Amino acid sequence: MSSPAPPPISAVLRPWPLFLDLSALSLPISLSESTYRLTQNLRFFLPNYAVITLLIFVVTLVTRPLPLILFLCISAAWVYMVLWRDEPLSVFDFEIDQKIIVGFLAVLTLVALFWTKTWSKLFVSVIVGAAIVLFHGVLRAPEDSLEDSPYGSLLNVVDSPRGEYASV
Repeated sequence: MSSPAPPPISAVLRPWPLFLDLSALSLPISLSESTYRLTQNLRFFLPNYAVITLLIFVVTLVTRPLPLILFLCISAAWVYMVLWRDEPLSVFDFEIDQKIIVGFLAVLTLVALFWTKTWSKLFVSVIVGAAIVLFHGVLRAPEDSLEDSPYGSLLNVVDSPRGEYASV
């Protein structure tokens, strides 16, 4: 038995104009609002954040062409084998489970990291990616922030120039 096929990458990634919408950026009013925004944006934009972190890693490998080519091939294998393939992989009429494919690709990636000695570049890339995720996740207000916010309808009072106190 194999696990169900994952959706294609175009269905997983959120649209980049929505991700980069500057009109959705604003300062949170409290720490709890910041954590709420971060969790909501992590749930909504996680594939986009992963792509950005991967691109940062690829940019750090520009000075070393052999690891760059190797990790581009490994990334292509991840994208094809895990994200784009709709039907299960079969070799000699034997279906290979998705968990085995992911495990093999993870081991292959770790071996490539050890062989090319790019752990430090990966570490720096993850830290820079985490900083971008934190910055974007806290500053971008989710669309449903008024209904699900820890402050509820009180944000209407703050945002409204007339201060509609009837909603409180």
